[in-house]
Amino acid sequence: MTLSRKRLLMVSAFLVAWAIVVVARLAQVQILRHDDYVAKAARQQERTIELAPVRGSILDARGRILAESVPASSIYADPQAITDRRATAKKLAAIKALGLTRAQIEQKLKSDSEFAWISRQVDDEVAAEVRKLDLAGIYALEEHVRAYPKGSLAASVLGFVNVDGEGLSGAELAFEESLGGRAGKVTVLRDARRGVYLVGGEGKNAPVDGVSVELTIDEVIQYIAETELRSALASSRAESGSVVVMDPTSGAILALASLPDFDPNRFRDFSKNAWRNRAIQDLYEPGSTFKIITGAAGLEEGRVTPSQVIDCEQGSIEISGTRIREHGGHQYGYLTFEDVMAHSSNVGSIKVGLAVGPEAFYRRVTSFGFGSKSGVDLPGEASGILRSPKKWSALSNAVLSIGQEIAVTPLQIARATAAIANGGMLVTPHVLSRVVDREGNVVKDYAPPAATRVISEKNAAVLNEILKGVVSNGTGKRAALEDHQVAGKTGTAQKAEHGRYSPDKTIASFVGYVPADRPRLVILVVVDEPTIGQYGGEIAAPAFKRIAEATLRYLRVEPSIPGRNLDVDPPYLRARSKPPAPALPAGSVPDLRGLDARDAIAAATAAGFRVRTSGEGFVSTQSPEPGGAAGDAKLVRLTLAPEPRPVADGGEGR
Repeated sequence: MTLSRKRLLMVSAFLVAWAIVVVARLAQVQILRHDDYVAKAARQQERTIELAPVRGSILDARGRILAESVPASSIYADPQAITDRRATAKKLAAIKALGLTRAQIEQKLKSDSEFAWISRQVDDEVAAEVRKLDLAGIYALEEHVRAYPKGSLAASVLGFVNVDGEGLSGAELAFEESLGGRAGKVTVLRDARRGVYLVGGEGKNAPVDGVSVELTIDEVIQYIAETELRSALASSRAESGSVVVMDPTSGAILALASLPDFDPNRFRDFSKNAWRNRAIQDLYEPGSTFKIITGAAGLEEGRVTPSQVIDCEQGSIEISGTRIREHGGHQYGYLTFEDVMAHSSNVGSIKVGLAVGPEAFYRRVTSFGFGSKSGVDLPGEASGILRSPKKWSALSNAVLSIGQEIAVTPLQIARATAAIANGGMLVTPHVLSRVVDREGNVVKDYAPPAATRVISEKNAAVLNEILKGVVSNGTGKRAALEDHQVAGKTGTAQKAEHGRYSPDKTIASFVGYVPADRPRLVILVVVDEPTIGQYGGEIAAPAFKRIAEATLRYLRVEPSIPGRNLDVDPPYLRARSKPPAPALPAGSVPDLRGLDARDAIAAATAAGFRVRTSGEGFVSTQSPEPGGAAGDAKLVRLTLAPEPRPVADGGEGR
């Protein structure tokens, strides 16, 4: 074989071998590892990121903006498109508003990925400075940032969001499903020259913006509550406190103040303790405000009447080897139950609680919602602490009667008091009013759960008169208003410390409602650890007064003190109007027929009479008759019926 033929065979063999290798490699690339290389190419050339929707606004009860989303830009990088990362980091760090050092930016640019965030949600001015640098591999993406235009107002109610616009606390978390919307998708593509393009974000990949939620919180009432709470803390040199303002009929929360507070625009600058919504999360022993529940239990169980005389034993009582004394060293002797409440007698309240007994008392307390969550539509609510009678000591029934050995939230106390104010119905407190779209159309109205009866209407009316006496003649005098009658109860609770009650650390509180006979507001003020003063009547009651006065004026509630002129007759008077009755002789029994239990008891009490009732609803008959004499006992007996009967001419019985 000639040399040239050998060379030809060798070249041919090489070419065949080379062709086999190429075909094998092509088979490997295009068939065996096709999916791997496609995925690798996609990683190098494109990246899909979420396109955040515009979050819905949070509005107050009158449509004023409490939280909204405003345009912002986010700076990101394609590290693979940057040839000199050190120089790029140096130029970006020179923009001080980014708040990043060169080292921090370099660390972000070390990523092997084709996408890395540099800074999220910066001002438009900062984004403009970055664009002006025209740095290869550095880009800006349009986003939105959450803004709270009222600063710290209602901060613990509103909560805050993370950098991705997801609710982390408060209403932002509670109503995330409505506010958050649905994220879209956008693809970041890079061409052969390393240019970057954004594609997509349309059609089914387009973000769906969130809708707005309207709260029951009123910006002005919230401001009043926070301002007066801040004043009360300052004057008593206390560190923390809370206020609840609620509509007792619907359960709508008009204000929920918690101090210390924070600014949700920069929530990370504050301690987690400041983020707390103390009105629904903080537990405390309520002290004497809990005597409202003791009184309700005594009345419902038939163990006490308003005029019943109780021996308060000159200021102390011994229970199972423990002596319990009156607050302030008072030495009360015989008091009526009304006066026991007015003067907040510990001994008298204990005797009522003991007369009710452990099982019945526990049943009444739980019926008012203690020991369980109220159901308020905000996250993080505490259920409180209430042990079952099986775990009570020999002392428990007594001390529970004066608000010890139980832990409650401020909202639980406000809710229970609202049940007295509205005639005996326990409502569910809530902050959501409705959900609305961007055009203002109602998407969903809040539907509160049905209220449950926890005390009869007549006993609620009796207790209402007693609580009015607490303010007019008792420990709550500093809560009294000029234009409206107030019903309420003071509370001064010693704080437990190292297994015993502290002699100098207290929680001062006052809970009440106004106007007393047709309440519009239930207000609770709690001041934790005052160092100037300690009693609820001297610290919390004045704050209640200021909040109530300002709020009633803001709501344009006409004066309700008898003798003042009202612009419009209340609906309950229009529904039960009757011809004017002839004037009755002084000291004679008033005409109570047709009034409901609350109005009848209020009118009879104001005229100096005691009342006994039977039935529920409206007064159908009374004894003595209108204009008659009730004798030395000054007792009027009323029979109630579910519906008022029409009035005959001449004002005859209904």
